[in-house]
Amino acid sequence: MSAITGPDSIDANAATYRLTQTRKTELVELRRRLSDALAEARTFRDPDLTAEANARRRAELERTARQQATAGLNRIEREANNAATLVRTVADKATAAGRPRDATEQLLAETRQARAWDRARALLDAGRTVPEVIAGSDADTLHALRAELPTYLAAQRTKPQGLAGAGFTEIDPARILRTIDRALVDHLPAKQGAALRARLDLDELEPGLRETLAGLRREVAGTADASNGLRSAIAARLADQQAAPFPAA
Repeated sequence: MSAITGPDSIDANAATYRLTQTRKTELVELRRRLSDALAEARTFRDPDLTAEANARRRAELERTARQQATAGLNRIEREANNAATLVRTVADKATAAGRPRDATEQLLAETRQARAWDRARALLDAGRTVPEVIAGSDADTLHALRAELPTYLAAQRTKPQGLAGAGFTEIDPARILRTIDRALVDHLPAKQGAALRARLDLDELEPGLRETLAGLRREVAGTADASNGLRSAIAARLADQQAAPFPAA
């Protein structure tokens, strides 16, 4: 009997594809069905019923439409949560498998990465941009950049004193790490790289998906105002931009 194994990188990539389709197709269709059902409910009129009875029927149809949409949205959100958990589980397992197996291997890796960081820092100090350095790096250098670059970049920017510092913002280390990890994918063994790529895809698409879900949740519940659609679209777009890696060199 063959051993039973858990989800792998193929499952993880399939999960990220499903999440993409959820945002592009499933949520769009759910919103359309809700809109059609609400329009039908609000325009319902039976000439054989009294005005009061027609009003009760319209309220009943609207309540049913919202209940059905709520059930559909709950299912979609549950499946999205399960897909995200699967992707992260596979990526964590692959990352653990790629770590040095003993103290000697760990020491050798740290020595290589320390030397790689010295070379990368010299390039940065000489004026090379972060995307240029990342694009030209091997695996050891990318691991070194992942450990050292956020602190290095933060140290290059000193917050101005007084009112001049009011608009100061720290560099987002998460975006830097995603950019490095995108470059690292191509240097990893196939299965490990595929698992990391799936997690990076998830990290980029999930924030916008959550904003879209939240906006649709307000519509389903009947708490959305007239600007909800535009506000949700803008929030999702900003989330997409913040989750993206740096532009290529």
